[in-house]
Amino acid sequence: MNYADSARIQAVLTNCWFSYTENSKDADIIIFDTCSIKQKSEDKITGKLKTIRPDQKVRITWCMIQHNLRNSKIKSESSKFKIGNFMGIVKTKTPKIIWFTADEVNLMKTAEKSSEIIWVNNIFNPVFHSLTQKRKNIELMRRIDDTWFLPLMLNRLWYDISYDQELINEYEKILPEHINTSMNTHQITAYVPISTWCNQFCAYCIVPYARGLEKYFPVEQIVNEAKTHLKNWAQEIVLLGQIVNKHPEFVTIIQEILKLKGLKRLRYTSPYPTYYSKELLALHEQEEKLCPHIHMPLQSGSNSILKKMFRGYTVQQAKECIDTIRKLKRPGSCKGNISITTDIIVGFCDETEEDFQQTLDLVKYGNFDMVYIGIYSSRPGTLAAKNYSDNISRTVKRDRRNRLNDLLKDISRKNNEKEVGKIKEILVNKISKWITEWYTDNMKQVLIEWKNSAKVGEFLTVKIIKAIPFKLYGEIIS
Repeated sequence: MNYADSARIQAVLTNCWFSYTENSKDADIIIFDTCSIKQKSEDKITGKLKTIRPDQKVRITWCMIQHNLRNSKIKSESSKFKIGNFMGIVKTKTPKIIWFTADEVNLMKTAEKSSEIIWVNNIFNPVFHSLTQKRKNIELMRRIDDTWFLPLMLNRLWYDISYDQELINEYEKILPEHINTSMNTHQITAYVPISTWCNQFCAYCIVPYARGLEKYFPVEQIVNEAKTHLKNWAQEIVLLGQIVNKHPEFVTIIQEILKLKGLKRLRYTSPYPTYYSKELLALHEQEEKLCPHIHMPLQSGSNSILKKMFRGYTVQQAKECIDTIRKLKRPGSCKGNISITTDIIVGFCDETEEDFQQTLDLVKYGNFDMVYIGIYSSRPGTLAAKNYSDNISRTVKRDRRNRLNDLLKDISRKNNEKEVGKIKEILVNKISKWITEWYTDNMKQVLIEWKNSAKVGEFLTVKIIKAIPFKLYGEIIS
């Protein structure tokens, strides 16, 4: 999602006659599109700030500033802030930009209509104050939602800006045409958001507090963006949403994108176990272009922990979903099992050794090709931070992560050994000095000895010749 959002920021700034550079050392302005899912994510930003020259301007957007704003002293002033873009959509196309400088705070008492103001959340944001004490080159912190109003903000910062597109306070409608949204070095993959935010309020999760409540995009908008990417350079589309398969028209979206000319592969992330409908699973049996990979973020194999997490399903329900997926039959040339991956959090509040053993049992049952393991860290403002004690020691958390990872290595190796001898079509993702990295339609990484003819973003047919945990080795056939 961050890559897709960054592409929208780039689209607006490009239209303002800024030029983009991949090399941060060449940049006049560096923009951080931040994440707050873990404290480590925020720590990375403060670390990277130390590497930026004093003459380079810095702007920060997204979760890191938005969730810190909600947890700051602004709460005592909350009645004054139920206005403008803090609580809804700005309805005018020419809003007044209020920086929240010391002088402008007084304007709140005699403020114009709330629908005519963009409040930029600097002055009450503790992160802004703490960072600018050491980094004087930080010129702006803002909500991602206000991206389309960047031209007006930049005018307030004394940039000479010309912008020839309509300004609308719905940043998701920005079409990043001719801009790479991929998180890969190639441009073959395009990331297309179909929704934002989340209403689930899982106990450990900061997302609803940092990003807000869920919002679904219309089918026409989604299909049009996918069509634009396919027209330009993409061949693989990845649909994005905090709970992507909760979109009320998710099956329709997939069906419509599968019809588009130029599409080779279609993926989606991140789904939720209880929103896998029969119609969605049937598409995995019927459509060759819908990749044979399903992600089920289960988080725990203990019913008591799942209940504390407010996940809304039981271990038995998770197993039933796994069983259903295992029975799916792939069509045509794509015959074979569908790869299943998951997310697991270790060391959640009050997790006992028995709870963890139940998680290990679920991972064995699921026979997952990959488990993305997260060590629980309390996020201020979440239900868990307010109501539970983070009472599992760091030593125990790391031990459980290591034990789960050891189990995963064994499962991954056995699963990968079943791939040896198979013919796979792979997409090159990276070329290094001796090895070329690729991945298959079921999201398994393949390593191949370097070939002069290989190009990033190219599809080739290979034979799998060797298997190790998490990786396959192959040789090019054509």
